[in-house]
Amino acid sequence: MTIFLRLLDHDDKAAALRAAVAALHQQQPPADTYTVDPASFAQVPGSPFAYWVSERVRGLFTELPQFEAEGREVRLGDHPDSDFRYLRLFWEVQSYASDRDWRPYQKGGSFSRYYCDLHLVVSWDNDRNTYRGFFGRPGRPNERPSNYHYFFRSGLTWPRRSQRGMSVRVLPQGCVFADKGPSAFVSDNERRILLGLMNSYMFLLLVSLQMTFGSYEVGVIQRTPVPDLDNPDGEKLGTLALACVNLKRGLDTATETSHVFQLPALLQASGDTLAVRGAAWAQRVAEAEQQLAAHQQEIDDIAFTLYGIAGDDRAVIEAGAGGHAGSDDAGPDDADADEDDAAAAAQQLPDLAAALLSYLVGGPFGRWDVRYATGAAHFADLPDPFAPLPVCSPAMLTGSDGLPLTAAPPDYPLPIAWDGILVDDPDHEDDIVRRVGQVLDLVWGERAATIAQEACAALGVAELRDYFRRSGKGGFWDDQIKRYSKSRRKAPIYWLLQSARKNYALWIYYHRLDSDILYKALLNYVEPKIRLEEHAMQQLVGQREAKQGRELKQLERQIERQEAFISDLRDFETRLRRVADLHLAPDLNDGVVLNIAPLWDVVPWKEAKKYWDELLKGKYEWSSIGTQLRAKGMV
Repeated sequence: MTIFLRLLDHDDKAAALRAAVAALHQQQPPADTYTVDPASFAQVPGSPFAYWVSERVRGLFTELPQFEAEGREVRLGDHPDSDFRYLRLFWEVQSYASDRDWRPYQKGGSFSRYYCDLHLVVSWDNDRNTYRGFFGRPGRPNERPSNYHYFFRSGLTWPRRSQRGMSVRVLPQGCVFADKGPSAFVSDNERRILLGLMNSYMFLLLVSLQMTFGSYEVGVIQRTPVPDLDNPDGEKLGTLALACVNLKRGLDTATETSHVFQLPALLQASGDTLAVRGAAWAQRVAEAEQQLAAHQQEIDDIAFTLYGIAGDDRAVIEAGAGGHAGSDDAGPDDADADEDDAAAAAQQLPDLAAALLSYLVGGPFGRWDVRYATGAAHFADLPDPFAPLPVCSPAMLTGSDGLPLTAAPPDYPLPIAWDGILVDDPDHEDDIVRRVGQVLDLVWGERAATIAQEACAALGVAELRDYFRRSGKGGFWDDQIKRYSKSRRKAPIYWLLQSARKNYALWIYYHRLDSDILYKALLNYVEPKIRLEEHAMQQLVGQREAKQGRELKQLERQIERQEAFISDLRDFETRLRRVADLHLAPDLNDGVVLNIAPLWDVVPWKEAKKYWDELLKGKYEWSSIGTQLRAKGMV
């Protein structure tokens, strides 16, 4: 027998070791002392020094079947050479309008048990069973991804590396999985049950005994023992796991960049004011987190029972863990537990108001179906979490085929800017503030103006136009960049094209891009605006002879401002026409940053200039725009 001392919780380990040795000499072993036969370690794969768990726990590895048995399989995916070339965020592409097939791509992601939406898609060649345009690596031509024949099957997946612990979640049908997102494939009857078991503390303990911290490799999972699950306790595990999935998906229905998005939080909650609605949403989130924690506790209890761990064995395990395994995914930190609910809701209100404004902009662009916001339409139940992900979220304005509409349905209550253009111009019928106001009127009726004022107060602006005109921090454009940027890709879908002095701007909806959109913007918006302001200038000049003294000075200042405005408009027209005259055909398969790059001179975003310079240097030759620039001799 060998004596082991567990000193992980001591800051001064040298002092703790001296004290422990002295106590042993006095035959008074401290509490964190373990006497174990080293031969017992061989029961655990790799023979780790798993001294602090009991013989009963170590024996599970020899008594129970491994995970990779009885039809269960665990596999590691592969990755293309270039993420930028082969991966997109799912809202960047329109697979139904392209000859290219984009498939949901599981690439690990952040810590999230039971459920985590997939934001990435990968370009896939069905004929060759590999990434489109991918022809292997040097010396390995025509290479196909590892385990590609497991792709598109539903299963369970997790990030391969995480310092927060292993988090197993649903892998929907129809997905490609990467090396950073290993996946397990089991029978349909076992999926829900194993989803619960693999997120239990007991399973995670057995995994952790075999591995270095934070690396959840395929081989480790394959060797982890699994108890008999064909019993009422196993079925209960599956029921609880599915309940956790549904709780998380329910909250995700308020996330605009989710496949399950329905309405922003401030439209899902009820109340006379945005503040009341924000507090109601915060309460819903808190209740969901409490329910998740309760489910996790029950899952852990059942898993201990299934593995036959009870009494002193369980107490030692939980003491060694330093707390409950589910606590890191159950809710806010302890430091925030006593924070006043109303104050917490007030802190969240700016973000909730920004999410509301983003939704309101999507209405006149035809992205969202506002009938759900008014109560004229009702959402169907969410599909099975293991079902294929939809092309469009439930909130989108779609036809019977589930794809976006290109014309308004009969009696639709809102005019749609089908050309994909709104304008920052209070005198224009397509003014973005005016069109957002129409959605506010539909949803809130006579209280629309009050709601708009409250949103402005939350956002720290005097009026909505300030929010849309502000191109930097705290403005709608900055919010869009943050909202639609994930997984190291930046992909805002509402583009701000703004004059140098910020007196005039166009908003372009990415999914309406076509070869003529810039000419339509010039013909229908910019040129008429210039003519209108030039006519106003002529009228001001014509008033000079009738003015004198102070009135004349005021008129002269007004004329100067009008001249500056017209100069700003003409400069904007010149810059925009310069891009239009390149005659570049947009291709959504290229992604947002390459499509927006030619507009770098009118878009207040450094990313556009960065990618334009790289395109002109010959980078991204595989892209549609790269090919066009090369054909024009611009590279």
